[in-house]
Amino acid sequence: MQFRKVANGFVIRLIKGEEIISTLSAFVDSQKIPGGFLFGLGALKDLTLGYFDSENKTYIKKSFPQDLEFGNVTGSISYLEGKPLVHAHVTACGPDFAAVTGHMFSATISATGEFFILPSDTRIERKPDSETGLNLLEL
Repeated sequence: MQFRKVANGFVIRLIKGEEIISTLSAFVDSQKIPGGFLFGLGALKDLTLGYFDSENKTYIKKSFPQDLEFGNVTGSISYLEGKPLVHAHVTACGPDFAAVTGHMFSATISATGEFFILPSDTRIERKPDSETGLNLLEL
């Protein structure tokens, strides 16, 4: 990973072989980012997506091992039980140009990934919500 601090955040380049969620989470921790939002684009593989089934309060997961281009990763940065949580959704496609989208559980950079983190000025926490079964932002 390479990064540069800029006036309103961080520009980050993930390199081939880096796992997106764990690498960004480690970066958030190392830079002491209290919360915020991120977005990015690039190429990935070994993508595991989730769709939240609100009736059963569980994620339905599907894996995509092939190389995909992602035109959008959008996410939030918060803390759950004292640890940084990068909550990200992705839209990606392969050579057929059919898009897949959902909650990104994991993915590995296959060529490059370009991200921007816009930090908040205060710490953002998440708490479990019994009604939805999700860990929601505590604002």
